Amino acid sequence: AVCPPLDGVAVSGSAGGRAVLPCSYTPTPGQDVAVRWHTYPDHGEPVLLITSKPRSAPIPAQWSGRVKLSDEVSSGNASLLISELRLEDTRYYTCSVWINGICVTHRNVKLTVQEPPKRDSTTSGTTTTTTKKTRPSATPTTRPSATPTTRPSATPTTRPSAAPAITISSSAILSAVAVSAVIGIIGAAVFVILKYKKRAGNRFSFSFVLPQPTMGAV
Repeated sequence: AVCPPLDGVAVSGSAGGRAVLPCSYTPTPGQDVAVRWHTYPDHGEPVLLITSKPRSAPIPAQWSGRVKLSDEVSSGNASLLISELRLEDTRYYTCSVWINGICVTHRNVKLTVQEPPKRDSTTSGTTTTTTKKTRPSATPTTRPSATPTTRPSATPTTRPSAAPAITISSSAILSAVAVSAVIGIIGAAVFVILKYKKRAGNRFSFSFVLPQPTMGAV
């Protein structure tokens, strides 16, 4: 049987981790489905890695206990799971799906396994440095804010209070001037009245003394 042309996809993982090699097909109820995964060593013929059908040959020792087909093969998911990845797992893997003896899916997957990243010491050092930079920044931010808030508030409160005092003293001065003016007017009026009475009294005494020389001549 001839399979359709290969379509390719690339997958990567870290040593000690796990990787899923994707493969799928369109399921049809009531049909006989068979999934096969092959791997290609550096030299030699393809090696059957795992199949959904019972097989007589065991899984190759290099992948024994580390490879598993998807639990949803009947639903169209024919992916392969490889756990506990090793650097030597880097190679090509081929998925083929057969329905009623006819190859309907043919996929080539390139798996690349890399060394695990060693960033534990770098990460902890970075965290410590960040903590030290954060703590000093809080001190200068809090202290300066208290000084400008307290000092300006005392100045406008004290100075405006003197203005009403000046207004009250001016009113008192005006009242005193008005009272003095009234007293002066009253005093002038009394002076005029007394002066008038004095003049009237002099006239009366003069008319009374005049007749006396005439009586002495008789």
